[in-house]
Amino acid sequence: MKKKDSSAGRAIVIGAGHNGLVCAFYLARAGWSVDVYEKRSVLGGAAITDSFYPGFRNSIASYTVSLLDEAIIEDMRLRDFGLRIVERPLSNFLPLEDGKSLSAGGGLAATQASFAKVSEKDAAALPAYYAQLERMGQALAKLAREVPPAWEAESSWRNWLKNSSEAFARLRDLGQLSAADRQVLLRLMGESAEDHLSQWFESDAVKALFSFDAVVGHLGTPRMPGSAYVLLHHCFGGVNGKQGQWGHAIGGMGSITQAMVQACEQLGVGLHRDEPVHRIVHDRGRAQGVILKSGSFQEADVLACNTHPRIMSQQLLNEADLPEDFRQSMSHY
Repeated sequence: MKKKDSSAGRAIVIGAGHNGLVCAFYLARAGWSVDVYEKRSVLGGAAITDSFYPGFRNSIASYTVSLLDEAIIEDMRLRDFGLRIVERPLSNFLPLEDGKSLSAGGGLAATQASFAKVSEKDAAALPAYYAQLERMGQALAKLAREVPPAWEAESSWRNWLKNSSEAFARLRDLGQLSAADRQVLLRLMGESAEDHLSQWFESDAVKALFSFDAVVGHLGTPRMPGSAYVLLHHCFGGVNGKQGQWGHAIGGMGSITQAMVQACEQLGVGLHRDEPVHRIVHDRGRAQGVILKSGSFQEADVLACNTHPRIMSQQLLNEADLPEDFRQSMSHY
């Protein structure tokens, strides 16, 4: 589709990963003229499908889906562009040294039957464990979809009061949790997955099986403080309307981002492959545009960066222009 003229202004998105594509879509839908610059020849970031052997293709980075919000799927009409997601028949599998194995998935009864091979007590504890995570996950999922208040250092007391009121209103769903669940939620934010799982299960095999969910994509260990929260994070999403479920995209994860590409193209978003951004140009704390590796300057009224924060702060921006506390934070990110 021809790129549309826009009175709203020009927006630039750096990076065409799935988050960048979603951002570009909503900006375009709101009336902005949007260009996305991607350094690779393939759009989709980590959610891509590629060939690993002649005639065979699969997901080569991100490999399963749940946290893709249903509202985004509907707004972008991803199903109309070929997206199909099916539930995983099995979530976790753990081979044991004695030739046996444990598995999670296929329904509560199937998982309990698997756990009973190593611990009847752990099998019995499973329904309550799942139920508690689901309650907290539902409450936090609602909160995660809310836009946080825009706190400003020099804001008037009226704005501060308004933002405070909005913040408390957004915490309403957490207040609906029982006192016991709220206490567990607070502990989850700081304790290790090992400590949390040990409060529920006695078998090291069962704890090892669930520990995978606490470390995948986390770059940590099950003994690291805060890793228990990642167990909860896996309950945020859903597949085909089923809370907490995970699924596989038919055609690999690239089928998600390729559907997003088509949604963006329908709105006239400019998708620029093999066009790496060299520098973000800014003046007095406000981005003015980008300089591409080719040397071309692209001006923008709005700039969104879909890169790792350290790439943005240490490569695309001049670190000397950033606040000291932010530089320090990014150096350990």
